[in-house]
Order: sequence, then C-alpha cells, then structure tokens
Amino acid sequence: MRIKETELPGVGKKYTIELEEGGELTLIIHNTGRRELYLVEEEEEEPSCVFSLTEEEARELGFLLAGTTFQTVSTEKMELLMKEIVMEWVKVGENSSFIGKTIAELEIRRKTGVSIIAIIRDGEMIPSPDPYKEKIEAGDTLIVVGTREQLLKFLDMCGDCST
Repeated sequence: MRIKETELPGVGKKYTIELEEGGELTLIIHNTGRRELYLVEEEEEEPSCVFSLTEEEARELGFLLAGTTFQTVSTEKMELLMKEIVMEWVKVGENSSFIGKTIAELEIRRKTGVSIIAIIRDGEMIPSPDPYKEKIEAGDTLIVVGTREQLLKFLDMCGDCST
C-alpha cells in the first residue's frame, strides 16, 4: 500500500491511498477540521463516491477503522469459540431464587461456571455489573456466557428463569 501526502496551501492536507483492489481513496483534511473522502475507481477519472465528515465524525470513524472499539477474531478461533461458548439472554421471573441477591452472594461463577456479562433492566443496559453491589431484580434480563452444560446448571439454579 502506498500513501502520498500533499500540502494544500490555504486548505490543509491531501492524502491519497492506492488501494490493493485498484483505484484510489483520497482524503482531504481542511484546516477547519472538515474531512472529504473521494473514491476513484480504477481507470476512472471522476470519483464514484464522495462524502464529507465533521472532525468528530472522522474521529469516531477512525476509532472504528483502527479497531479500537471492535477487534476481529480469526475464523478458526471463532469456530472453536462457537463450538464451546454460548451467550444467552435469561429473563428472571417473579419467583426466582436470585431476586434481591448479588452475583457474588449467589456465587454464580463458582457454582455454575457461567459469567453474567450484562443486565438489562427497565430498557437500560448495565454492562459488566459489579458482582458485589448489583442486586438481581424480578424482570431483569441477564446476559450470560458459558458452555451449554454450564448454562443448564445456571438455569436450574435460577429457578423461575427462562431463555
């Protein structure tokens, strides 16, 4: 991959990236912070796609492109994970033995091997709930991760819970 940088006096900078599949992607960063992206297909003179981004939009897109918010997993690793690990949404019923207790108090991971990675309560997500502070309530949806065997143990322990 080749990147060419060009000063644009009074405007900003221009970066041109030669794409592996052919064609070029050109980014113009204006002194004002605005960004313009141009996609020029192979053997074409005019861009086939043009769009503008604010500085904030460009920063967020940059985070996504750099993989800071999502890391890819190789196909081989994903196949192995999918064979072994299950993620399930479990609704806590009115008569569950979990109600009013914390994750730590219930010793869920030790007893079942399952991890509660989030709780959905009243339409709000509680990611990575504090196992010592967050008490489980009737109507909560617990997002759990474990093997199929562990999940069955968890559902049995919960009592009035459903997937």
